[in-house]
Amino acid sequence: MQATPIPPHLLPESAHGAYGWVPDLGLTVSGPAAMDDLWQLEALMTDQGMKLQATRMVYDRSYALDRLACAYARGDETLRDLAQRIFDSFQRRGEWIGLAH
Repeated sequence: MQATPIPPHLLPESAHGAYGWVPDLGLTVSGPAAMDDLWQLEALMTDQGMKLQATRMVYDRSYALDRLACAYARGDETLRDLAQRIFDSFQRRGEWIGLAH
């Protein structure tokens, strides 16, 4: 039996966007936020002297909420806007990180 991929135009809108590419497996990984956004957040936070593990943000909701709150409160407009966008992505995907703990 041969697996046939679902054409992107047939996927629900909620399935677009927050996928990261796993080149060694040739597969996509679905997460609560786009990995590109998480890596950008990691770089911006590092530039501001803060720490962030982008991959941990995917599976540790308490950690994600803490890091997003720190990024939002830092005062840098770019960092704040990105943190808000990532938080909104978590919420849209049903993660409800604000209610986790």
